[in-house]
Amino acid sequence: MQVAVIAGSISAGIRIAKEIEHIPGVDVSVVLCNVGMRSPLLRWSRELLLALGSLKWGTFTAKLCSYVRRGRVFILRRPLEDPTSIQYLRSLQFDVGLHAANVIYREATISAFRMGILNAHIGILPKYRGRSVAQWSILQGDPTGVTVFFIDSGIDTGGRIVLREFIPSKGCNDVEALRNRLFSCADRLYRQALEALGRPEFQFERNNISAGKRYYVMSKMLTGVVNEILSN
Repeated sequence: MQVAVIAGSISAGIRIAKEIEHIPGVDVSVVLCNVGMRSPLLRWSRELLLALGSLKWGTFTAKLCSYVRRGRVFILRRPLEDPTSIQYLRSLQFDVGLHAANVIYREATISAFRMGILNAHIGILPKYRGRSVAQWSILQGDPTGVTVFFIDSGIDTGGRIVLREFIPSKGCNDVEALRNRLFSCADRLYRQALEALGRPEFQFERNNISAGKRYYVMSKMLTGVVNEILSN
């Protein structure tokens, strides 16, 4: 299985690649998107500062050099939805993409991957689609967690769910801590999703969107209420 981490930063791409690179039968690459179309100097200066700030510069550099030497790092110089980028992605013949960039995917980009693009959504599908879903879950007394599913061009409406994991909010004193906990599970859950896809007996769960609804960004007032709930 040829897998590409679609990343907005090299540090995020390498981090996820490192998590999944030892799965039998999986060859992983990193595809870098120029989010915001930064100039090369600004972009790579920012990458350097992020890597230095992680206090793992030596390990990061060694792993990056390993991927570069093996021809496993690809850079998109145009927006992801640009026809040139899509044609390039098709030529690389990836089976699965892993979402790790702050971008919106058009159908043409999704279809450049044989199976599609996986997203680790910090909400339980199909009930919680859209924005601020961790907060809305707390406000309505529902469990929090992460769903890994194949996206489509809609908002969390992709029909194929690979896995869901309920992740308790206990110990998180505010929304930021909760979101950080959920996001920190994405790398591991991507690995588990790819492992599941490799099993002959695997079957998708359907994302029945009629069983939930789309949520929007929560107001500051309601976020304060959620913070109160979490802190008690």
